[in-house]
Amino acid sequence: MDSIFKDREVEINPTVLIREDNKSKNDFTFYRKQLFGVYYRVTPKTSKEIFFIQGLAKNSVLFTPDVGDGLILAPSCLKHVQ
Repeated sequence: MDSIFKDREVEINPTVLIREDNKSKNDFTFYRKQLFGVYYRVTPKTSKEIFFIQGLAKNSVLFTPDVGDGLILAPSCLKHVQ
C-alpha cells in the first residue's frame, strides 16, 4: 500500500496563520503564530490525501502556512498513515 504525502517537506519552527472568530461582529481575523518543533509541509494531490486532511483538527494538527503553498501538518498525523 502506498503512503500518502510522498512529497512532504520538513519545516522547522514554521510560522502559521490562525483564524480568530469575532462572533459579536460576525467577522474574523487572522494572526500569525510560530510553532516550535518539526512539522511537515504537504500539498494534497489525491482524493485519499484530501479526505485525510478534511478529517484533521484545524489549528491543532493542521495549519495554514503564513507564506507559500500547501498545508502544515504535525508529525503525529502521519505516524500510522499508510
